[in-house]
Amino acid sequence: MEDNEKFSVDTEQLKNETKDTVNQVKDTIKGVDLKKDTVETTNFLKEMFVNPFETIRKVANDEDNILKKALIIMILFIASGVICKIISLTKYGKYSSIGNNLLGIVASFLNPIFFIVVPAIIVLIFNTKNKKSLITIISTLIIANIPVVVTYVIDIIEVLVSGISIITGPISTALSALAIVFTYFGMKELFNEDTEKFFKKFAIIKLVSAFILVILSRVGIY
Repeated sequence: MEDNEKFSVDTEQLKNETKDTVNQVKDTIKGVDLKKDTVETTNFLKEMFVNPFETIRKVANDEDNILKKALIIMILFIASGVICKIISLTKYGKYSSIGNNLLGIVASFLNPIFFIVVPAIIVLIFNTKNKKSLITIISTLIIANIPVVVTYVIDIIEVLVSGISIITGPISTALSALAIVFTYFGMKELFNEDTEKFFKKFAIIKLVSAFILVILSRVGIY
């Protein structure tokens, strides 16, 4: 990051971006045709598997309108976390504290949202030169973190099938590493900077995001 490059939080811009994003998400959800859009999302995931970097590049540069697909992937992300938590509570009989169990379920619902939204807002604040809308940033991060969504699905299998983690563990680790690579590439496209210049920014964004997520975990909502 260059020494003369300054970052400041434009609260009015952040407020407007958040409002526009919420409105776009609401309008998109209203127009979702679950059967049709699920098929299109499946085809999109196949394309992502064949050429992930080109797919992420298109999303980051607004070449494809994939908001519906991103929302369906996000719904899968959230649902997987909640289902895994509920199965875990049921299987292991953790009924001693209803309040804690309920908070855990709420946290499992919010976890994927914070995981995407927190770094997205930081990118919006840091990206002073190559401005992108918050919805574009969020869509890019959702697509880049598809491997993490897969690990959430794997978590459900691990809760249901004892001992399978010896197989699924290395797969989840590899997928998490792949998500970091995809996220780096996606953010670099959003900033439109070369590798050497962007690496420091990426590290700072990840550290600030981790710090905020740790604070949220301390209050029990992440």
